[in-house]
Amino acid sequence: MKVFVSAATLLLTAAVVGALGVITATADSPDQAPIVTLPGYRVAVFARGTSAYSHPDPIVAAAGHVFVAFQNNSAKDGSSGASTIVDYSRNGHINRTYSVPGHVDGMRLDPATHQLWVTANEDGNPSGAIIDPTAGTVKPFTFPTPPHGGGYDDLAFHAGRAFIAASNPNLNSAGVNVFPAVDTIVVNDGKATLTPVLAGNATALDTTTNQTVTLNLTDPDSMTIDPSGAVVLVDQADSEIVFIHNAATPQQSVTRVPTGTQLDDTVWATKDRGTLFVVDSPANTIYTLTSDFKPGTVYTEAPNDSGVAGFVGTVDLKTGVVTPIAIGFSSPTGLLFVPDANDDDDPS
Repeated sequence: MKVFVSAATLLLTAAVVGALGVITATADSPDQAPIVTLPGYRVAVFARGTSAYSHPDPIVAAAGHVFVAFQNNSAKDGSSGASTIVDYSRNGHINRTYSVPGHVDGMRLDPATHQLWVTANEDGNPSGAIIDPTAGTVKPFTFPTPPHGGGYDDLAFHAGRAFIAASNPNLNSAGVNVFPAVDTIVVNDGKATLTPVLAGNATALDTTTNQTVTLNLTDPDSMTIDPSGAVVLVDQADSEIVFIHNAATPQQSVTRVPTGTQLDDTVWATKDRGTLFVVDSPANTIYTLTSDFKPGTVYTEAPNDSGVAGFVGTVDLKTGVVTPIAIGFSSPTGLLFVPDANDDDDPS
């Protein structure tokens, strides 16, 4: 397996560059480690959790609003607890909060209806809800029994379809996920209907080696849409990014990029001016990173169970190399790019 980054390299780089005085850091309390960035990036605190809600994770932007789901230490299998969705203005003012049963780990805006879809309980007993931010309503929906035995995680919308990751799958005796890893999802009358799009053991082209491989998607996690319209799935525990081109059509094809370390949310910079929102769940904090961005740059983050943990970086999709741009996070798990000129859709 390729080794792309190491903790020693990150710490050494931070120490050397810090000594030159050309990186920035922030610490808002004495017990909080500083967030250290490469030159050109500026970090600030956007919002923090409170005694009423904690452990933020998924984040979505829409029409001047920023929505953050706080998981509140709820159980990932839905056996206890509820999550709080906080609707912030772009300056961090709280507009409204919503309560959703279970452990919300997936959240996306439907660009057709401008409603917020949330999914809960990624490990089992999945449930969901659709929030109308204009009306202030929450409408729950139910899932059929998951064929893969787990739950459902992140969502992505493209070309009139909604896609969803089938998380925490059961594996066969050979340790292989033979169940659907990505489905389309349609919700009618409070019930979700799922149609398989990508099998856990699908064939893909590894674009770093130009070799055909058989996938084993043991940890389907976060999703997004890339600039070409491909549905992007982060297979977290297997340290790879999977691209479904022309998803759910007869022309569908699949490629993958191995990254050598576990990643979470992965997003594309779409403008040269914008803001990266970084959600650090254990720190109960949402940060912003601003810079002069290069459109097309791929940003990602490594949570605390990654081989190299606690950083935000860029990904070279030709090689799979991940280059840190900011370190010092406890466990970054939510990431969002919002361009300055246009934030009326969820650009992630």
